[in-house]
Parts: sequence; C-alpha cells; structure tokens
Amino acid sequence: MAAAENVEIPADLDVLQLTIVPLRPEHTEGFRSLVADTLAEFGFTADPDIDPDLADPNAYYAALWIALSGSDVVGSIALRDLGDQVIELKRMYLRPVCRGRGTGHRLLLTALDWSRANGIRTIKLDTTERMATARHLYEQYGFVRVTGDAPRQGQNRLLYELRL
Repeated sequence: MAAAENVEIPADLDVLQLTIVPLRPEHTEGFRSLVADTLAEFGFTADPDIDPDLADPNAYYAALWIALSGSDVVGSIALRDLGDQVIELKRMYLRPVCRGRGTGHRLLLTALDWSRANGIRTIKLDTTERMATARHLYEQYGFVRVTGDAPRQGQNRLLYELRL
C-alpha cells in the first residue's frame, strides 16, 4: 500500500479509487455538466451548433470513457471517427480536484490502447494555449503540433497529431 502512504488529504484517497468506464446513459448528465463547466473555465460556452455531441454523446463518438469518483463524473475522454483509420480525440476534461494526480494519464492511455486495438493510424486533437498541462501531457505521449486553424468562439486553437 505504498501509494496510500503519500496521501495527505481525503480527496487524494478518492482520486486513487477512481474508475474509468465507458459512458452509460445514467452518466450523460454528469458528462454534460463536466463539459459545460470545463468550457466555461477556459472562456467558452456550450453551443448546440458546435457541440452537437452533447445531445447524444454515445451516438456521436466511436468510444467515450468517463472517470468516476463514486457516482460523480470527474473526467472524460472521447474519440470521434473521422474515417480512414483516423480519429479525433475530444472532451479530455478533468474536474480541478483530479488534475495533476494521474487521472489524465489513465484516460489518455485508455484512449490510446483502444486506438491501437482498433487499427487507428492517426489521432488528431485541438486544444488551447491556456490548457498548458494538457498540451504537456499530449506531447509526453508523442503528439506533435501541426499547422492549421480551428477557431472556437473567437479563440484560436492549437492542432496536434499522433501517428500510431
């Protein structure tokens, strides 16, 4: 139980007990709340025209996982099929209490493992300058910046790709 020896606050113990599961219907509202809250944190608003996945997430994505703390959705990651063995990584979001504690690594590894098992050749994503920790995580796993433009609500987005 060496990992628990470094636990300093009760919230740390909860993070160690997170489970990552595919999104089920009973988690949809928690997922929507996580997305809306994270978008707001980084200066965006949920918009049905540019966020059609929020209406029916399971129908929109090839795969979608959530991190649960008890019954609370505290993290997510999704993969959207772009065709030709290319997917787009979307909705890599974490509640603030889970950031910097390995949850993002676990979610990203889940998505990468699924991608490799399903013959995916390329994973694309976009992010913002303000999501520096996420960008660092992507780069640790081999994602590289690519040129292009993907503005959202007046903010420029940074594009990344990973070839498997």
